[in-house]
Amino acid sequence: MALTETHAVAALRLVVAVAKADDELAPEERAQLEAALSALPLGGLSVDQLIAQPVDIEAQFKLLDTDEAREHAWGAMYAMAWADGQCVPMEQVVLDRAQTVLGIEDTKVNGLHRLYNEARDTVLPSSIEPIADPAKRDAEIREDTLKYSILSAILGAFPVPGLALLTDLAVIGVQVKLVRDIGQYWGHKVDQSAAKSLLYGLGLGTGARLAVNNFAKLVPGWGSAVGATTSFAATWALGKVANQYFANGAKDDPSVFVAAFRSAEKEGKAEFESHQGEIAAKQQLAQDRLRQLAEDAKAGRISQQQYQAKVAEL
Repeated sequence: MALTETHAVAALRLVVAVAKADDELAPEERAQLEAALSALPLGGLSVDQLIAQPVDIEAQFKLLDTDEAREHAWGAMYAMAWADGQCVPMEQVVLDRAQTVLGIEDTKVNGLHRLYNEARDTVLPSSIEPIADPAKRDAEIREDTLKYSILSAILGAFPVPGLALLTDLAVIGVQVKLVRDIGQYWGHKVDQSAAKSLLYGLGLGTGARLAVNNFAKLVPGWGSAVGATTSFAATWALGKVANQYFANGAKDDPSVFVAAFRSAEKEGKAEFESHQGEIAAKQQLAQDRLRQLAEDAKAGRISQQQYQAKVAEL
């Protein structure tokens, strides 16, 4: 049975419950949730309503009336709690209750934990010589930004239950590589931590994005809103903002670029439309390969490092 809008709204309420588990929703967390939720229909609710309303978690559990809905809702809650590598005690309490009520087996919990840990430690290679000529540098950065935006779109539109999480994690890996590559074009050596700091400052790579995107794109009628278009636009905007960031000497706080990022995301959605045919063709060619790679990574036959490296080659 397919996931429904009722399942989706219940799962998103549970994601909000995790975010608010310690009774405090920091401005940064709220901004991340708002950014992740803003593209969804939300069953007639506004983003403010979804975030502000108290959540009766037991009532939401009852709305998840299929095994598929329960498993994916729990996965979204887990992403919200653990994507940044830290889960506060009250978040763990909510997760533990959800695992018990929803009947999530320990093997699935351990498997998710392994995937997140490996993804967090995975660094795609980035070895690019600086380019002094402004015109040549801009051309290379534009080419890389488009290339990785198209790859992100292909990954973001991968709506296969049980495997979509891996492609969402791969999008983050692609975005980290894009930041590192752009930095090197400007003559900066950018490690994984510095690249992720820029992503987090712009609201990318967060638990909120992973939780919302991974569940919502599996819901018929919602997938197009949070899949290819959103992933392409976010990566496109990241490339534009990263170029500004390194042009300014990589000295500014990433929060300075949030407004520019939001504006560039709108531009990225228009760019997606102009490249939609190319994306669809490449997606068709890559679909079986992506599925096989995701299955191999989920089963532990290849590492996250190997998985993301092979995905980047697509």
